[in-house]
Amino acid sequence: ASNKLFFPKYAINNGKATVKYRIDRGSLGDFDESTLQSSVNDVLSRWENVSSLDFSLDGDGLMPVNVDGTNYNDYLFSDGPLGYSPIIFDDTGEILIDVMGEGAENDILGFATARFFNVRNNQILSINESQSLINGYLYKLSNRPGINNLTELLDEFKSTILHEFAHMVGLDHSQGGQIEEYERFTRGEEVPELELDKFPIMFPISANPNLDLQRDDISSVNIAYPKSSIVNSTGSIRGSLLNGTVPIKSANIIAYNVNNPLAEMVTSASDVDGLGQGNFVLPYLSPGSYIIKVEPISQEFTDGSSVGLHSPPENPSLIPSSFYNGSEFVIQNSSLDNALSQAFRIDVAAGQNINSININLGEASNAGFELSGKAINQVTFLASRSATEVNLRINKIGTGSRFISLSTEYPNLVSFSENPVRLRNNETSKIIRVRFRSLNKFVQAVGDEIAGTFSIPLSAEDLVSGDKVDNKILRVF
Repeated sequence: ASNKLFFPKYAINNGKATVKYRIDRGSLGDFDESTLQSSVNDVLSRWENVSSLDFSLDGDGLMPVNVDGTNYNDYLFSDGPLGYSPIIFDDTGEILIDVMGEGAENDILGFATARFFNVRNNQILSINESQSLINGYLYKLSNRPGINNLTELLDEFKSTILHEFAHMVGLDHSQGGQIEEYERFTRGEEVPELELDKFPIMFPISANPNLDLQRDDISSVNIAYPKSSIVNSTGSIRGSLLNGTVPIKSANIIAYNVNNPLAEMVTSASDVDGLGQGNFVLPYLSPGSYIIKVEPISQEFTDGSSVGLHSPPENPSLIPSSFYNGSEFVIQNSSLDNALSQAFRIDVAAGQNINSININLGEASNAGFELSGKAINQVTFLASRSATEVNLRINKIGTGSRFISLSTEYPNLVSFSENPVRLRNNETSKIIRVRFRSLNKFVQAVGDEIAGTFSIPLSAEDLVSGDKVDNKILRVF
C-alpha cells in the first residue's frame, strides 16, 4: 500500500505543524465570549496532546470585529489569506441561512475546511490557512428541546468544535466500528450492545457524548501530524481489498484489538490513497492481536458527511460484511463477538509494519473451514511421465472438529493423501498432499483441453455439518 496522503495538510517545521488562529468576538447562542474562548483553547489542546499540531493564537487571539451577517464576506470569503485561520461564531445562524439557505440553521452545527494553500507548479504543497463557522442558533437552549441544561449544551458545543477543528487541518470522517448497530439504533430498534462513547470523534454524525479522542482519531491525526512517542510505540497493518480481480473503493476496513475491540479500534477507507488499487492503511495500532472486518460505507455518508475519497457503493451487497480469515479469505455475516474467537488474528508489535494483508471478497465462505496452500494459490507444472504432489492446507474456522471430504471432476487424475480429512478439536489446520497424475495421463484423459493452463474445480464438504466450499480451483500446466 502507498504512503501517499490524498489530502493537504499543514507543513511540519522543526517537528511542529503550526496553525495560527483567531477567535471571533461576541457571543454564540447562550454562550458569552469568555466561555467560547476557553472552550476553543481547551479543545485545540486535545489534538495537540496526541499529535505534532501546534495551535497558536495570532496577535491578541481575537478577530478585528464581531463577524455577523453584515460583514462575514470579508472573512469567510476573503479574496486572499488573512494571516490567520478564523474561527467564526454565527451567533443567530443568519450567516448559515444566507450561505446555505433557509432551514440550514436547524440541521447544521457548523463546518470547517482548509481555505488557502501553498502551491508550486500547480501542486498543493500544504495548507496555509483554514476557517470554521459554528451555528449559534443550535447553541441556544430554547431551540434545543432535547437538551436539559447549559452544561449539556456546552459539552455538545465542545464536541462539535473538537470535530470541526480536525477538518481545518485536513482530517476526514471515519465510519468507526459499530455502523450496523448505529443504523439499527437510528431506526428505533433496541441495540443494547451499542457503545456511543466508543465512537470516533470524527464519525460523520455527532454520536459520542464525551470529549475523549478515541484510538481511531489519534491514529488518523498521526498520519498527517506524527508524534514520536505514538509512532515509536505502535505498529500498522497495510493491504488491499479486492472482489475477484476488481479493487474495492468504497469499503470501511476495521482493525479490532481482540482484548479491547471498540476502545482500540482503528479504521481505513479502501483505496485510501486514490491509486485505484483498493489499498488500505490501518496505522498506529497499539501492540496486540487484531482481527479485520470489511463492510460497505453507509449510504448516508455522502457529500459533507463523506468517508474517504469515494461515494458509498450503489449496491452495498457487493461488499458483504466480512471478517478476514487468512490467505485472502473472509467469513461473512458474523457478529463481532463470534469473530473475536473465529477470525484470523494478526499480531502487531511496536515498530512493526505488516504490509501484505490482501483480502478478496470473491473468496467468501460461510463454512467452518477454508482451503489454501500451493495447490490453490499457484499453477502446478506436471512432469511428462511421473506424478506430481503439492500441498493443500485446510484451515479450521471456529472451534470443534471437522470431517472434510474432497472431490474433483477428475478422480482418475487427482487424488489426496488423506480423504476424508479429519481435523480434531486441538487442530487449527492440517496440510495434506494433492497428487496429480503425469502430463501424459492428463493428455490421454482430456485431450487438447490441457493446452495451456488447465483448471480443475475442487469441492469440499464437512460430512458432519454439511458445510461446503465450491469456489476453489486447482490449476495445472
